[in-house]
Amino acid sequence: MLFCRLLPTVFLLSTTVLGVLPAVAWGADAASGTGASTHAIASAGGTATTETGSVDSGAFLRGIIAARMGDDPEAAQAFAAALRSDPSSTVLLKQAFVHSVMAGDPQAEALALRLGKTSDGENLVSDFVLGNAAVGRDKWADALHHYQQAAADPLARLILPLLQAWCEEGQGEAARAVAGLLKSQTSVLSPFYVLHAGLVAHVGGLNDQTGELFARAQKLMPGYDLLLTRAYAAWLWNHGRQDNARELLRNLIEADPVLAVAGPELQATIARPPVTSAREGMARAYVLTAYLLRQQGHEQGGQTHAGKGDSAMQPQFDEAARLMLGFALEMDPKLADARLMLAEIQEDQGHEAVARETLLHIAHDDPLAPVATLRLAILDSATDKADEAVALLRGLDRQSPDQLLVLRELGNALFQQKDWKGAIAVYSRAIDLVAKQKGEDWPLLLMRAMAYHEIGDWPHARDDARAALAYAPDEPLLLNFLGYSMVERHENLAEAENLLRKAHNLAPQEAAITDSLGWAKVERGDMQGGLPLLEKAVESTPEDPEVNYHLGEAYWRLGRHIEAVDQWNVALGLHPSEEDAKLIRAALHRAGAPVPDGVASETVRKGEHEQ
Repeated sequence: MLFCRLLPTVFLLSTTVLGVLPAVAWGADAASGTGASTHAIASAGGTATTETGSVDSGAFLRGIIAARMGDDPEAAQAFAAALRSDPSSTVLLKQAFVHSVMAGDPQAEALALRLGKTSDGENLVSDFVLGNAAVGRDKWADALHHYQQAAADPLARLILPLLQAWCEEGQGEAARAVAGLLKSQTSVLSPFYVLHAGLVAHVGGLNDQTGELFARAQKLMPGYDLLLTRAYAAWLWNHGRQDNARELLRNLIEADPVLAVAGPELQATIARPPVTSAREGMARAYVLTAYLLRQQGHEQGGQTHAGKGDSAMQPQFDEAARLMLGFALEMDPKLADARLMLAEIQEDQGHEAVARETLLHIAHDDPLAPVATLRLAILDSATDKADEAVALLRGLDRQSPDQLLVLRELGNALFQQKDWKGAIAVYSRAIDLVAKQKGEDWPLLLMRAMAYHEIGDWPHARDDARAALAYAPDEPLLLNFLGYSMVERHENLAEAENLLRKAHNLAPQEAAITDSLGWAKVERGDMQGGLPLLEKAVESTPEDPEVNYHLGEAYWRLGRHIEAVDQWNVALGLHPSEEDAKLIRAALHRAGAPVPDGVASETVRKGEHEQ
């Protein structure tokens, strides 16, 4: 992430947060779980009977679909409509409430009050909603009262010192707020408490303490934190220590290639403190909480008590993180850090269009706007919008030339456009930049090798592949690309087979590598060694036209002509590339078999993997 390098395992997701997330955003799962027991949908667009009454099933279904699509505003409205037809349904109340919170809908406060009166009682999320609403009215004491209602929750116990401190600062009690945060030194979040103490001191005008607290937080943080660095750099700058401020910010930028994209903008706004009000400070506290939830989800997904990852938990952690980011944006709608993390979650959940809209809401004059542009470009590339990605990346390249990450993504986008010469030119710039930095980057060499391969410049492709292999001699993708390309040209087949055998030993489950090794053996006349590998490859990837062609060729050379023709016809029906289609048609013609016309082509070929 952009703002934090500390990765503590601090808590398990609290039961109250889970309790207020009724299979949110999983649509059919909601209907098959708790929702199904209370909502027997009679017919779409009509009504359904429930344990408590009847529900507008059309609105309920709209809510499920909107939740599945990541459209929180529509989901909030739909579930609210369903709730109006069955006001006593706790399940519908929770659905309407959670989506209203995520959408920033004003009705969330009223729903929180209703939820507090149900048999489920108070919960963390409704307490936060009511507290935030009080903050919006500058009722700091009321806000603190609501936040403290959730004090028994393990998640609340971590964030409560921050919320309490900012409520106290909002009441003009900055010194008290700082003292309270500094008492919480036994918590795993103590570095962040010290950081927020410095932010509170700055907002509250405690100039003598601000710099000292930032320096103290810096010693406690392993690595670089964006919020701390920007806040401390601004303090140094505004206290006549411009050289120290520049060095501090420069070290952060050099350590993070993503932030390097925004380097000029961060330097240009170095004197601007990132937090100037209690509301903005609370927004940062919620972003921190979202980050911790997301990290906890990753850790839970990677390792459970049984020793296996529990990926089923990740969506729930992400939903809880989205709630916290919604709170952050309620406090500070312009907070780019929150929108960047929110877009990342939305993209992970498969809501690319929603993620794009989230990124587009980041102001053009925000210091992190170039990071948002980069994320947009990567998102466009991943969703087959290469033209849009290239336009965005060229703009970034003009604004801040010689950024390795930008050049890499631009080269990849041009490669996706099949602008091979353009991709080669950009990859070459990136490779030269790596050389100037005395580094090594085998993926760049491989991508340029592939681009050279596409324009028929095999000598340059081979040189790049060998250079990449010198950096990564045990990389199966490299070994496969070089070995298979040599087989294609009948160049040093013995070496090619050795390369491919090594690749296969390193990645025995990769069907493309299995096919390459089998084909190398067939080309060398080892039919008995090659055939089982080719059959295994076809079994693993039955829809790959090139693999099917290879198996057909092996059958033909073994005298199994009927099977060969059948395999070639299968290959021709799988939309091969134009080059492969010519080989398959030639094989069918050689066999005297009918050759069908009008087979579409595609560009997916062995070795063309995105980096």
